[in-house]
Amino acid sequence: MALKPIAKALLRVGIGYKEFSGMAKAAFVHVAAEDYGVRGRETNSSRIAVMTGITRKEVKKIRESGYEVLMADFIRESPASVVLDKWHSDPNFLNSLGQARILDYDSGQYSFCDLVAAYGGDVPPGAMRTELKRIGAVKILPDGKIKATKSYFIPDGVDDRLLIGLQDNIASVASTVAFNCDPKRVVGVDTRYNSVSSVDGIDEQFLPEIHAHARSELFLLGDSFSKYLNEYKDRSDPENSDQCQIGIGLYYYELGTEE
Repeated sequence: MALKPIAKALLRVGIGYKEFSGMAKAAFVHVAAEDYGVRGRETNSSRIAVMTGITRKEVKKIRESGYEVLMADFIRESPASVVLDKWHSDPNFLNSLGQARILDYDSGQYSFCDLVAAYGGDVPPGAMRTELKRIGAVKILPDGKIKATKSYFIPDGVDDRLLIGLQDNIASVASTVAFNCDPKRVVGVDTRYNSVSSVDGIDEQFLPEIHAHARSELFLLGDSFSKYLNEYKDRSDPENSDQCQIGIGLYYYELGTEE
């Protein structure tokens, strides 16, 4: 249940299961190495393998490559990303000006089907064409030929709101949940505040009114807390390296409605 909206958001920015799986592996290795070492040292690869279920060979590769580098690599390695990249870089699929050629679907030398066969893994050409069209990366011309309109895999309609939501909002909520789940912490004493107010059984006809009220109230609360925190920022020493980011997350949600 909790993963479904995350999957929906990831697919909207062009991240599929393979990329998510790779990023998840890197995250598990990173956390196991940093959080479960002895006397300040990082955890060894054998223990990380036992804790995460990831082979020692994969653990070694992830640790040597670096966490941030891998995050970018996994996104670039999706079949659609590779196909678009090679369409714009493989000389066989470039015109005399060095630009991505307009390709026949399945006829002639170096067709779209040839491109997908070479770089799309086991994805059928028809499915690849449909997906690239969905994200606005190709245009199907009247004669059936295919023109590349993007060199990267980011769906049309994806803006900073979705990227910020994935990077900041979900990460901040998850960090609070992880912090509070530490068995050494006493609930309500040294845990971070985390509360959800919800009521079931509300008619959908009332949602616009409730949504507007929530937006107004949450804006006032968020603005008030931001001003409160900025007072402490003004009193903080900018040269002090022992600093952190603090915030509260305010969001309105509806379950059981059509998006």
